Amino acid sequence: MPRAQIIEVQYLRAFAVLLVLIGHINQAEMRVIDGDLLGAVGFFGFSGVDVFFVISGFIIHTLYRDHSGFDWRFFLNRLNRIYPMYWLVTLVGIAGYTLLLGRPLEDMGGNTNWLTTVTLFPTEQLPLLAIGWTLTHELYFYLVYGLFLALPMQWRPWALGGWLAISLYGLSGLGGDLPAAVELVISPFNLLFLSGIALAQFRPRFERWRWASLLLLLGGLALGGWWTQAHGLLGLADDSIRVLVFMPFAVGLCWALLAFKPVLPQLFARIGDWSYVLYLGHPLVIVAFELRFVRVFEAWPSAHLIFYAGCIFASLVAAWIAHGLAERPALALGKSLIARTGSPRAAQGGA
Repeated sequence: MPRAQIIEVQYLRAFAVLLVLIGHINQAEMRVIDGDLLGAVGFFGFSGVDVFFVISGFIIHTLYRDHSGFDWRFFLNRLNRIYPMYWLVTLVGIAGYTLLLGRPLEDMGGNTNWLTTVTLFPTEQLPLLAIGWTLTHELYFYLVYGLFLALPMQWRPWALGGWLAISLYGLSGLGGDLPAAVELVISPFNLLFLSGIALAQFRPRFERWRWASLLLLLGGLALGGWWTQAHGLLGLADDSIRVLVFMPFAVGLCWALLAFKPVLPQLFARIGDWSYVLYLGHPLVIVAFELRFVRVFEAWPSAHLIFYAGCIFASLVAAWIAHGLAERPALALGKSLIARTGSPRAAQGGA
């Protein structure tokens, strides 16, 4: 991927992870401090997850759209990107809960499904690291896209059309109560990955209509802000409604940034570099901040601002350290092992 596109992707990742961070801080703040800073509209931050899904579709299709034939190294690259840090952060969460807080693992795990926790396989329950539910959708996207690579080029549009059709069926809500694996297959979240693929495939055309991206972005911002303010977190419980509410903003943000190519402070690019470990680890940082420090200043007039600033700063510092000490070495080791299998495609696992 050209350097200019890497910077654009870093910016998008930074916006996405900061949105999710704000959403979780807002959720925690409501638990520990009387009143709140942003109110229900703060849950709009969870649209960052939808932005991430669009980014994933864009990145993967940009990297692999010209490849043909089944390549199991594609899957190894994707697994290398997801699992090592996910497992590490999960272990850190378990250690922090049992050792630092002195609480039994049963209190943390509750009814946790350990198959889901370890493998991210879809079940009716969340993994121990609850944010891992989104990685289940990422892995499913990688599986489907990797299988598409095995198809002849002329068949792929038809395959994508079929995936679009079953995802629209899932969006309709007509599927009823289905097993978790089936719900994953027809999930409306797949429409976000497909939108990212479309942005990558037709990017020159989208850039010629860049002013339309601003209209979509602003309209999506208004729709998402209104919905979350009016309905709160419960208004996002249904996946179909959530996608309908957040998809215009998610697609509009990615489209606008790719089309206008803004130059942002270097910090945004660095946050984009740390985005995955920041995404995984920030809920643990927020919980630690909430349990250990918030009681000191919860009665202060500026408690809300201190809570937000403290959680953001601590999360960024923790992600910076974890990225340098753990994520980069783990990715490099994984990519070097995969590259030894002899395929030039193996080097493309860093996206």
